[in-house]
Amino acid sequence: MMVGLPDLPLLSLILVVTMIVLGAMLLGWFADLLLDNSAFGVMINTGIMLVGAFAGAWLWHRYGVPTRFPAEALRAAIATGSGLLLLITLAVFRP
Repeated sequence: MMVGLPDLPLLSLILVVTMIVLGAMLLGWFADLLLDNSAFGVMINTGIMLVGAFAGAWLWHRYGVPTRFPAEALRAAIATGSGLLLLITLAVFRP
C-alpha cells in the first residue's frame, strides 16, 4: 500500500497518480512564477514538491498526533504544506 493511497484497482490508481502529478506541476508552475529568479524550473519544482509531500505524509502517518479533523483532508494539507515548505526552504538556502 502506497503512502496515503488506499488499495485501488489499477485504472483508479493511475488516475489518482496522474491527478497528483498534474496538481504538483501546477503548483510547480505557480512557484516558478512567484520565486522568479530563485526558482529551479517547473519540473524540478514539481519533483521537489512531490518528494516533500511524500516525506511529509509518511512522517505524519508515522508520528502524527491524533486530531478531530478528517484523516484524508489532514493528510492532503500536510502533504501540500510540506512540499511547499521544502521548496521554499531549498529556494532560500540555494547556493
